[in-house]
Amino acid sequence: MADSFLLFDPLEHDLVSNKILPLFTQVVLPKGWDPQQPPIFEADSLVYCYLSDAQLSLAIALALEQGWTLAILPHPLASHAKRGFALSSDLEKSINHLQTAPSINVDVLRCNGLVVLNHLVVGHSFNLRPGGHNAPWRQRVLQTWRNLLKVSKIMPQRLRLTTASETILDTTVVGVVILEHAHGSMLSKQILQDTHANDGMLQSMLIAPRSIMEMLRFLLLAMFGRVVKKPSFLSLIKSKSIEIEANHQFDYWLDGVKASSQRLHVECCHRQLRLLPSADFVYLDNVTAVKENRKIGKLPRGEAIAAMAAHPLPLIAHAATEEFKELYQLLRDNATTSSAFLMLMILSTLLASIGLFANSAPVIIGAMILAPMMAPIISLSMALTRQDSSLMTKSIASLTTGLFVALGFAALASFIMPMEVVTSEIAARLSPNLLDLAVAIISGIAGAYAHARVDAAKSLAGVAIAVALVPPLAVTGIGLGWFDLNVAGGAFLLFLTNFAGIVFSAALTFLALGFAPFTRAKKGLAIALLAVTVVSIPLAFSFMRWSEEAHIVQRLQGQSFEFLLVRSVRVQSVEPLVLSLQLVSSHAVNDAQLDQLKDQIIQQLGKPLQLEATVIVRR
Repeated sequence: MADSFLLFDPLEHDLVSNKILPLFTQVVLPKGWDPQQPPIFEADSLVYCYLSDAQLSLAIALALEQGWTLAILPHPLASHAKRGFALSSDLEKSINHLQTAPSINVDVLRCNGLVVLNHLVVGHSFNLRPGGHNAPWRQRVLQTWRNLLKVSKIMPQRLRLTTASETILDTTVVGVVILEHAHGSMLSKQILQDTHANDGMLQSMLIAPRSIMEMLRFLLLAMFGRVVKKPSFLSLIKSKSIEIEANHQFDYWLDGVKASSQRLHVECCHRQLRLLPSADFVYLDNVTAVKENRKIGKLPRGEAIAAMAAHPLPLIAHAATEEFKELYQLLRDNATTSSAFLMLMILSTLLASIGLFANSAPVIIGAMILAPMMAPIISLSMALTRQDSSLMTKSIASLTTGLFVALGFAALASFIMPMEVVTSEIAARLSPNLLDLAVAIISGIAGAYAHARVDAAKSLAGVAIAVALVPPLAVTGIGLGWFDLNVAGGAFLLFLTNFAGIVFSAALTFLALGFAPFTRAKKGLAIALLAVTVVSIPLAFSFMRWSEEAHIVQRLQGQSFEFLLVRSVRVQSVEPLVLSLQLVSSHAVNDAQLDQLKDQIIQQLGKPLQLEATVIVRR
């Protein structure tokens, strides 16, 4: 039977002789570690290692060469070995366990021939490495602050990655983290759940955020949670080996030791190390090598690679044309004046007109859902953001056609209907104010986001109901049919409010989502902002008038004037002020009492008014 040895740093001879060797119940021969004259032991020798990370890496390489069985002891300067081999901090407990533990064969990770104990980092890893989230919360806050300070200075680098299956990836990343397994770290809970110490596969995490905002969001969320979910910018490769190349020297850290190179060859040596495992080391006998797995859908590609390489991260992400072809094709289709678009415009306008005349909110809501005008407006917003003249022309043509179709059929409906009454549903669309503009802006954001994100598309019906494009056009057409410019003008102002608000906010949303750089989008945004500003002028006056009406109602409603109770107040007009009151009294009210009530209200409001009163006698 081969002998057992203890490799240690000669500088720690006294510690080993006095405190470590007495812990063994077996005969163990001490041997000082000398990298200039590495030890030579027989194959199958059991070698205990009380070494630092740097010394242990060389000792493992020697063990692979000479066929030793290794037992690794916890050392104050072996933090990476402690994490990679799940070592206990209790030296005595570790020795007692190892003396009875059966040997196993585990994988060894090597980078350009050097043994990797824990992980290899190319570029920046932030907290996405083993042990990155195990620190106390104060240290995590401090680390997050340091990361926040350097995010704006980080420049992604262009790398060429080649996997064991000869899959070649030319991309741009902020960092790459490679490890053999993630057991014992928080990464194994959400990100690297299928890792093993003996499956012959290494794990590569490719960190490729598109913007500072994306990175900041991850850092802030990670600061408050010890278990980190997989961020959207993280790609994963599980392979037997990976080669990293660049046209320039790049920095990397092998177990925390910095170096530079133009090429790294990282491989997982399948079950080559015979090891006495620690008590916490995770090992499964039935694990077999699996097929190479790649989750790289979020990696930059196409024109995005050149745009990102060697440039600071932008504040917001800039998507490449290849990355939203489907969306762009959808927007082009939506901007087309098709027969389906015309038919839906006609039906939604007629339905809205009937609902307005019938004073039926459910019918009007049905017309809102049926109306197709939101689609070309969103297309116009994208055209303004990307300054696409072709898409802009198609969108404007489609919207203009829809506008005249809606006005024509609404006017026709007003001729057919044997009534000329301003219902409450019609009246509700005659005095838009800044609140309507706010609704349009929020709806524009929701509409653009729902088009850009597939998982939010189901909310488009709700957006259509919220913004209500066709009903104001129907009221405008009805007003034209009645030759009533007050009705037509007020309703058309509401349509223009919705139109301008949606276009501006949707264009701004597409910019924020990275569909165009600001330098390209600024002209279109300026045009949309100008339209919103122009529309806001009459809306501001209307809002002030509405605020004044609300103030009057608030002051009078529910007030008691001697024997009269004001149950409800409606402001018919502000200039001149005309109030319609519903009064409650215990007996009939004469003219003198009404005049007295009017004088008291004038005194309270401080302005002349005309009074319309309905008296309810309650006994």
